[in-house]
Amino acid sequence: MQGARWKYLLNRFYDQTASPEERVALMAALREGEPDEAILDELIEKHRTDVTLPGTEADALYHHILTQLPAAQPEIRQLPARKWWWAAAAAAGLLLLGSIVYFMSHRQSPLELAAKADVLPGTNKAMLTLADGTQVALDSSGRQVIQQGNTAVSQQAGELRYDVKAGSSEVGYNVLTTPRGGQFRLVLPDNSAVWLNAASSIRYPTAFTGKERLVTVTGEAYFEVAAVPGQPFRVSLPAGISVEVLGTHFNVNAYTEENSIRTTLTSGKVRVVRGSDKVLLQPGQQAQADPRATGVIVKSLTSAGVSQAIAWKNGIFDFEQMDLEQVLQQVARWYDVEVVYKGPVPHRLFGGQLSRNLHLSDIVEVMRMMKVNVHIEEGKRLVVRSF
Repeated sequence: MQGARWKYLLNRFYDQTASPEERVALMAALREGEPDEAILDELIEKHRTDVTLPGTEADALYHHILTQLPAAQPEIRQLPARKWWWAAAAAAGLLLLGSIVYFMSHRQSPLELAAKADVLPGTNKAMLTLADGTQVALDSSGRQVIQQGNTAVSQQAGELRYDVKAGSSEVGYNVLTTPRGGQFRLVLPDNSAVWLNAASSIRYPTAFTGKERLVTVTGEAYFEVAAVPGQPFRVSLPAGISVEVLGTHFNVNAYTEENSIRTTLTSGKVRVVRGSDKVLLQPGQQAQADPRATGVIVKSLTSAGVSQAIAWKNGIFDFEQMDLEQVLQQVARWYDVEVVYKGPVPHRLFGGQLSRNLHLSDIVEVMRMMKVNVHIEEGKRLVVRSF
């Protein structure tokens, strides 16, 4: 590629004005070992004071440049650890956030996808188990009404809504379950809204008639609870944990394969109860409980930490300060793939956000930029090898 074209593309990419076609050309040229050193010098000098990139991401980018470019500049190699990252970013146009912009905006053609193994992202799908044991499959296109006594259950695409006739005393229990690679939204009989993440379930009554509104959750769910005076809302979680609510917005993460059960409060107040331990959360706080131990720990989160806890509900992967295993747990659930490690698990610390609408191959490409030796095998396997 000619020098003038390189300068044009890298500047456009840096300013986030590059078109999808220009980003494709830039990434292809990078893989071929360009640009030359004179262009790198010029861009480094131009952009050296403009960017703020954490050192952990910089380290990955720096090493990526050294392996991609046949004659990486000695000047870059000699820079202190917290100084050379801007050089690597400007040199290759590979700021992590920039690469995220690229992958979120560029979609591969059907022919390109057919040429390699790939996995599509998850969709709205779930299984509804009625009180009598009948199971109803739900998906993104479904539109139906299911009658259970005096309760009408309406599905409109990716949402399930309950409508209970006034004075109804008939109560049964339904279970909504999402598979790996699925999510669904539920509006309970009291008009509380629940977003259910992949590989999760919620058990609830078809009408709330008792002294409290009780539901049981496994996996991950985000709640927007309707206030009903005199009838508190309670979420039962694994390991003897429950969340008592009066009317608020919060997230619960209770996957059995993870190291802690977490409740994150975004507004209102909740009380997390485990045995004799009772902790009252304020907005921006998170309760953490180890399912193999006792007690509850409360942590105050930054606004970014709170956003990360509910990113999935907004269609985003937020990998900020996550290690490779944490990242791949989320990826495996959403794409319904098996993760296989060949050798020790590489130590990588990630940052930034990605859309959950990306193909798996896009996620894999970002990981490769972070020097993770990973590829997709047929049969929905994601294989990670040590270098």
